[in-house]
Amino acid sequence: MPDASAGEPPLLPILNRYRPYGSTRGVDFPTTMPVCKAEKSHINLVVQHSQWEGEAVKVLEISDAVKFHARNDHLGLAVKYDYLGVDHDYEPDFLVRLANDVTMVLEIKGYEVHDPEQIAAKHNAARRWVLAVNNLGDFGCWGFVVCRDITELPALLQKLARVEAVAELVGTA
Repeated sequence: MPDASAGEPPLLPILNRYRPYGSTRGVDFPTTMPVCKAEKSHINLVVQHSQWEGEAVKVLEISDAVKFHARNDHLGLAVKYDYLGVDHDYEPDFLVRLANDVTMVLEIKGYEVHDPEQIAAKHNAARRWVLAVNNLGDFGCWGFVVCRDITELPALLQKLARVEAVAELVGTA
């Protein structure tokens, strides 16, 4: 993290100069995986990569804290991270626009099957990515959250949608 007191500039994202803005407009692909219908999404069907993600879609659909959501599937949102000296791409599960207009990068974790250190590297990279996007200021306010218990997702969404929660999300609290 940059040291502002030492005059280091804030962390900023590196945008793809050919496609600096993403969209759900062109998402159209075949799948053999299970899907569920979505009303609060520009994408009418959500591919379920796990049972937990299917349950998450149900929660996102009925929550009054959620304006709309999109499964990060064929959207192209990948966060670069380094693990053991090797570059990787982390693709979070969902993008969720909350009632307070904060866009949450939402990761659904049922149980951890991978190396905990690699998972920490991914999540730390996502937090840095969100900080960089917020520092740029062109894309509204963003946050990152991991949900490890789907039964807690409704309350988590309600908490994050409260106006006072925004400061916590962007690290200014």
